[in-house]
Amino acid sequence: MDKEAALGDFLEKHIFGKWQDDLMTVDAAYQEQRQRIEEEFLAAFEAVCGQAAALQAKGCKGTIRYIYFSLMRTSVMENNPCYRIEAYDENWLMDTADCRSEWRADFIFAPLFRRMEELEETKKSYARRITSADLDRIMQIEAVKYHLLTVEFMRNMVPQLLACKSYQQMNKVPEIALLAGEYRDECQLLHGSLGPQNGASGEALSG
Repeated sequence: MDKEAALGDFLEKHIFGKWQDDLMTVDAAYQEQRQRIEEEFLAAFEAVCGQAAALQAKGCKGTIRYIYFSLMRTSVMENNPCYRIEAYDENWLMDTADCRSEWRADFIFAPLFRRMEELEETKKSYARRITSADLDRIMQIEAVKYHLLTVEFMRNMVPQLLACKSYQQMNKVPEIALLAGEYRDECQLLHGSLGPQNGASGEALSG
């Protein structure tokens, strides 16, 4: 079996569709730890809004126009499902008043990390035709599925986000946009509007 055939066999037997088996695991983890998961997510959001309000009080930050939840892909490759939450005024990426916090989506990504660890052993039966570099590429592709699950979790949390005290106290435009995506890459609109000047293509805004 050559490299191409080995990779095809590996993908067919051990990768394709396997993420669907993790859906029940993710849901069970969420139901079991729901209060803690939601409290940690809301606390990370509150922290950003609180920072923004403090900077605004000092005259260092404008009215908030965007809040961006972004997956740090490099961290995911290190088994750390880290999302950065950042608040920007109308200057978007040119807003130099740093305002951020981090949140970990462990309950969603944990099954992926376990599966990739198991695949390190599975690949040994392919006599070096499947390499760790192959697994890295596979993980990058598979991680997108778990990221989309995380985005849906965030979307469902929007009503609670909007009710947060620090969010309500923070100065923001009426059409404030809550966005979720990969860091400075394609994103989805969770709430609000991007406005006609930015378009609504789903691509990340750029500075």
